[in-house]
Amino acid sequence: MSFSSILGQDKTVKRLRALIESGRVPPAMIFHGAAGTGKFLTALEFAKALNCSHTPHREKPAAPPQPDENDLFAAAAAPAPAPEPEPEPVKLHTDPSDSCGACISCLQALSGAHPDIRIVDTAFQAALLDEDESANLKIDTMRELTRWAQQKPLLSAWKVFIVRDAEALMPAAQNALLKTLEEPPPGTSVILTVSRKTSLLATILSRSCMVEFGLLPRAAMKTILEANGALPEEASALAALGGGSLEKAAEAGTFLKRISALRPGDTARIFKFTAGLPRDSHKAREEVKTLLDLLLAKTRAAWRGSEGSAKDRFTLLLRRTLDLRRMVDRNVSYALLLETALLESERAGLKLEDLVNPV
Repeated sequence: MSFSSILGQDKTVKRLRALIESGRVPPAMIFHGAAGTGKFLTALEFAKALNCSHTPHREKPAAPPQPDENDLFAAAAAPAPAPEPEPEPVKLHTDPSDSCGACISCLQALSGAHPDIRIVDTAFQAALLDEDESANLKIDTMRELTRWAQQKPLLSAWKVFIVRDAEALMPAAQNALLKTLEEPPPGTSVILTVSRKTSLLATILSRSCMVEFGLLPRAAMKTILEANGALPEEASALAALGGGSLEKAAEAGTFLKRISALRPGDTARIFKFTAGLPRDSHKAREEVKTLLDLLLAKTRAAWRGSEGSAKDRFTLLLRRTLDLRRMVDRNVSYALLLETALLESERAGLKLEDLVNPV
């Protein structure tokens, strides 16, 4: 894989490649944009390209067995041939701003075992601190990152730390990271991937280079979904429902399965669908947000194609759904809120099944 695997972010990739080619890589970078737009994958490819040597890796042949001095027949054995000189490594003719995929650094990065590329997330933290995985990144984890940053690279020229979903950083953990950002060791780059940059402290933002990720074009999403095993018709539908985010497209796929499992004539299907919300409060809130966004998109499309009393009806539904969407971030019952939105939309003429029909 290389930067060619990053679809739909041509402008951003061009900028990152220019940084690598110039050698002027910022010590701190924030990859920000909507969830599911390729921030983490791009960070991995950037780290791989930054450390690529463009020299194909060759395994050294095993040394021939040496004769045993105590062996009586050793003298009669034919002398071993002299080892052939190792050929000089040949440089690959690839773009210096991208990875070759064949050098030892690229191979290590592909296997996830590169000693100078570290991914810091809640799963890594659980293994580091020998505890259950939590929703937040703690100060002890950032202190360990700071300690690693002070060490010399083991394999490549650059040490790259990718803090995945940096919204999880607690304020104390962000302050612990500041030392590395203020006095970065040579050859060190820290990349924070985040959906909402406002979740980071102003001191972090002011010391970092911002790299923005836009929403993915529908064609790029369709290509990615098909590459991941979706049928062409399914990929087209999910790409339309995803609104530029692969994460939302995946959520729309789960909604489609849940809705298809309900009987169309069942008067309680809205309540049964709502009962399928995750038990985890944070996940339930995010799912309700996605469903209300889908409902808003469908209502706007219906409003544009209506007139007279129908247009008035959809205008009221839009205002009501927007009010409910703003309430999601408050301390409310997400199930009750979703039920209210779906029942009111059905009275206005939009059925539950319409949520997963492409707009």
